[in-house]
Amino acid sequence: MASDDKSKHPGLSGYDPDNLQPWSVQVITSVTVLGVVAVALRLLSRRLKQQPIWWDDGMIIFSACWNLAVVGFIFAMYSTGMGIHADKLDPEDIVMMAKWLVVAEILYAWNLGWTKLSLLLMYYRIFHFPYFKKMMWVVGAFVWAWVICITFLFIFICVPVQKLWYPQLPGHCIHQVGTWISNAAATILTDLVILLMPIPEIWKLKSRKAEKVGLTLAFGLGFFVVFASAYRTSVLFTYSSIDPTYTLAATAGWTAIELSAGIVSACLPTFLPIVLYCARRFGIKRRVALQADGDAPLTFGSSGNPFKFGNNRSHRVESNTLSEENLSGGRNSDSVYGFPNHTDSDEIVYRAAEMGSDTLASLESKLRPDMKGCGHAVRSCRAKGTVDKKNNIPLHGIMVQKVLKQSASKG
Repeated sequence: MASDDKSKHPGLSGYDPDNLQPWSVQVITSVTVLGVVAVALRLLSRRLKQQPIWWDDGMIIFSACWNLAVVGFIFAMYSTGMGIHADKLDPEDIVMMAKWLVVAEILYAWNLGWTKLSLLLMYYRIFHFPYFKKMMWVVGAFVWAWVICITFLFIFICVPVQKLWYPQLPGHCIHQVGTWISNAAATILTDLVILLMPIPEIWKLKSRKAEKVGLTLAFGLGFFVVFASAYRTSVLFTYSSIDPTYTLAATAGWTAIELSAGIVSACLPTFLPIVLYCARRFGIKRRVALQADGDAPLTFGSSGNPFKFGNNRSHRVESNTLSEENLSGGRNSDSVYGFPNHTDSDEIVYRAAEMGSDTLASLESKLRPDMKGCGHAVRSCRAKGTVDKKNNIPLHGIMVQKVLKQSASKG
């Protein structure tokens, strides 16, 4: 029970010196709501593009619900006096807060694991390179090995466990703040690795530098979770076992910020459909062309001379209809993430037909197996019905064969 007398313990610099409970409630509530809103916007993006809900979406929903459980235990600590100086509370309240803290620490570690797993599943959904998937398995295995390890450290930080809230009991404890800092270091390291993983793949895309910069920024926005983790680490040093109830409040507040920042970070790359929808509502339209001028690669979001084929029609697509192979059910043309399918066989055949047989030969290895030699129909031909029924050859496949014959005759 708090008394009206002034505490003999000093307050933290930059915070209310007497009571951190109002600050704790405001911060924890606001960032938790922000995390829930981010997940809701992610689901709205899926609905706008009629995208199926996959494991990465389910995992971030689960992580958001788990975060609510963590926040619930933080408020349980609040109810026992967290944010008030220890000399203003009953000893039994301090003991109860220490018990709630152990549970909250364990749930916190697992919450970070669920959020990181959601990000890795999102990468698995949109990147289809064997070496990249192996790297995801390695990172994921490290994350969960550490989560299990830190769980045992949090539980058995003191032996016997009761010594954590009854210091006078015989036994021994490892340094509590040191355990927190080691967990924070591992968290920051894995955050950096996971956030940097897609950057090299983005810069391998056959698209313009401006688009690569835009995609890098979209994924790079998640780096604010690294800032939150780093600042929380600095706050850990303000904890004092002499005044645990008051000094723990700042750490608890930044813990809630870190967890919500991770959830928002995992959702940010999926917001493209909402951005495009809002742009259309404001009358902003952006069209992109598939180009073939000189040696320039096929790009999305480019300007200039459109690629022309056959009867000089420009082949244009909306910028929000980029390809994504969805592991939950095949290929979907409406990409949530905005990654162009830069090795699509349709575009390769069009480019080869435009530039001649030498180019076709050099690009042969990039074609889908059913497109080798242009002997089968592709998506664009099936959609338009432009297939020579007599020879069962797609019309633009015939055109490519004519290019080859013309090149051979010239040679």
